[in-house]
Amino acid sequence: MGIYSTVLAVVMLLSILSTFALVLFSRRGTNTLEILISVCIMMSNAGYFILSCSRNVQEAVLANAMAYIGGIFLPLLIVYILIDYSDSKVPTWFSIVILVVNIFVFLSVLLTDRFPYFYTSVIFQRGDPGILYKEPGSVYYIRYIILAVEVGLAAFFTILTYLGKRSASFRLMVTYAGSLFGVLLVYLAKNLFNMKYDLIPFFYLVCTIILDYVVARSTIYNVNLSVQEKINELSTFGYIVFDKKFRYVGSNPVSEKFFPEIKNARIDSKIIAKDYALKDLLKWINANATEAAESKKPINKFTKSIVINDRNPSERRYLDCEMSFIHFGFQNHVSGYLVELTDVTEQHNMIESMSFKGESLKREVERQTKRAKSMQMSTILGMAAMIESRDNSTGGHINRTSACVALFVERLRNLDDYNMSENYWDAVINAAPLHDLGKIAVDDAILRKPSGLTEEEYEKMKIHAAYGAQIMNKVLEDVDDKEFVRVAANVAHYHHEKYNGTGYPDRLRGENIPFEARIMALADVFDALASRRYYKEPMSYDEAFEIIRSELGHHFDPHLGRIFVGMKQEIINLYESFESTDYAR
Repeated sequence: MGIYSTVLAVVMLLSILSTFALVLFSRRGTNTLEILISVCIMMSNAGYFILSCSRNVQEAVLANAMAYIGGIFLPLLIVYILIDYSDSKVPTWFSIVILVVNIFVFLSVLLTDRFPYFYTSVIFQRGDPGILYKEPGSVYYIRYIILAVEVGLAAFFTILTYLGKRSASFRLMVTYAGSLFGVLLVYLAKNLFNMKYDLIPFFYLVCTIILDYVVARSTIYNVNLSVQEKINELSTFGYIVFDKKFRYVGSNPVSEKFFPEIKNARIDSKIIAKDYALKDLLKWINANATEAAESKKPINKFTKSIVINDRNPSERRYLDCEMSFIHFGFQNHVSGYLVELTDVTEQHNMIESMSFKGESLKREVERQTKRAKSMQMSTILGMAAMIESRDNSTGGHINRTSACVALFVERLRNLDDYNMSENYWDAVINAAPLHDLGKIAVDDAILRKPSGLTEEEYEKMKIHAAYGAQIMNKVLEDVDDKEFVRVAANVAHYHHEKYNGTGYPDRLRGENIPFEARIMALADVFDALASRRYYKEPMSYDEAFEIIRSELGHHFDPHLGRIFVGMKQEIINLYESFESTDYAR
C-alpha cells in the first residue's frame, strides 16, 4: 500500500470516528439527516481508499460506487436539512421523484460492468493510487441535471431564510450550503486541472468535522425548542437565551412584550439595543459572564432589578432578572446563558402604597417565615427519626452525620474557595438529616438484618438513593424554599456516588456529582468507619481519617476531602462530645 493509500486510510478512520461521535450527540437531539450525511461521507471515504488500492476492475467499480455515495446523496440530504431549517415544505411527489432518480443513478454506477448507462466503458490501471478511466454515458449527464436542481434548491432555501425566517440560524444554513458548494468546487478543480490525486476525501473529512461541531453547538437550539411550548404557556415570566458569545438564541413572547426590540433580533446575532433598559440588561449579562469566567466558577446565579418604560408612569414595569448558565459536554462547559424576567410590578406597587405599614409588614413577614421554617424543620427531624427507628444498624448515625455536616459547612462557608449563598449553606445543613430518607422503601427484613447482606439484598438496599429523591420532591413540593428542596433531593439521591464514577445509583463522575452530595459523602463514610455497626467494631479516628485520605480522588472530591481531613481534631472533638449521650459511636 502506497503513501497516498495510507493517507486515505487515515482519512477513512477519522471519518468513522467522526460518525461515531455524531451518533453519541444523537442522544442530545441530533437530526437523523445529519447522521445520514456523516454516514455518507464515511462510506465515500472508504470507497476512495478501496479504489486507491484496488487490484482489478471489479474491485475498482465497486469502490467507485461507494465513493459516489457522497456525490449522489450528500447534496440531496443537505437540501432536506435546509428545507427543515427554513421551516419550508416541498411537494411529496417532488421528493419521491428526486429520490428515485438519485437511487437510479447510484444503481447505474454500481452496476457499470453490467449496464453501461452511467459509463459506457471502464479501464482500470493499478498503482498508487489505482485509477479508473471512465467513458461517460447518458445517465452521467442526467446526474449533472439533478445536481444543478439540488444546488439551486440549496441556494433558494438559504436565501429564503435570510430574507424572512428569523427563528432559524442563518449561520448554520450557510455552513451546510457552503459545504455543498465547496465539494462542487473541489470536484470541478480536479477535472479542470486533471489532478492525479483526488482531494474530495480530504474535503469530506473537513466537512464531517465541521458537522460534529455544528451539531454539538446546535444542542442549545434544540434545548430551547424543546421547552418552547412550556415557556409559551407562562404568562408572567419572560425568558431570553444567549450563546456563550452573547449572540441571541431565542425568547418567549412575554420577554418580547417587555423588550419589543427582541422581536426584530436575528438568531445567532448580537442584539443591537436602543432602549436604555435593554442596553443595561445586556451590559449586566456581559459583566456577569466575564466575572464567572475569571473566577472559573460559572455555577452561580445572578439577580438584578430593572425598570422599563420609566418615562411613562402608566406603562412603567418593574422586573426581577435572574441570569443562569447553560452547561453542555463531558466537562460541563458553559455553552450559553439563560435570563429569566419576572414582572413584579404589582408587588412593588402594593408595597409602595403600603409604605406607612412597612415596618409592621416586615415584622409579620419575618414572623411567618420563622414559623414556616420551624414547621419545615420539625417535619425534617420527624422523618429523620422515623428512618432511624427502622434501621438498627445506624444508632445515632443521622444525628452524628448531621452535626458533622454542619461543622464542615461552617468551615466551607468561611473559605474563599466556594462562593455559595448563605441560603445554600443553610440548605445543605438542613438536608443532611434526610440523606437516608429512601430507606423507607427498603424491606424491614433487609434493613434490620443482624448480619451481613447478600449481593442480592445489597442491590435492593441501593434503591434507597433514587427513591429518597422521589420522596423528597413529593413531600417537600409545597415548600417555598425551592433551593432547599433541590439540595435535599440531591443529597438523598447522590450521596453514594464516587468521584471516580464507580458509585451508585447513576455512576456520576467528578464534578458532575452535585456539590452538596460530595459534602454528605465525606460525613456519611467517616461515620460508617468510626462508628460501631452490627458487623464490626468502630475504627480508631486515625484509621478512619487515613482511609478518607487514601480515597481522595477515588471515592471523594480531592479538594473537599483535604479540607475535611484538615479538620481532624475538630471532628474528633465533636464525636467525643457525643460519648455521654444516646448518640455515642
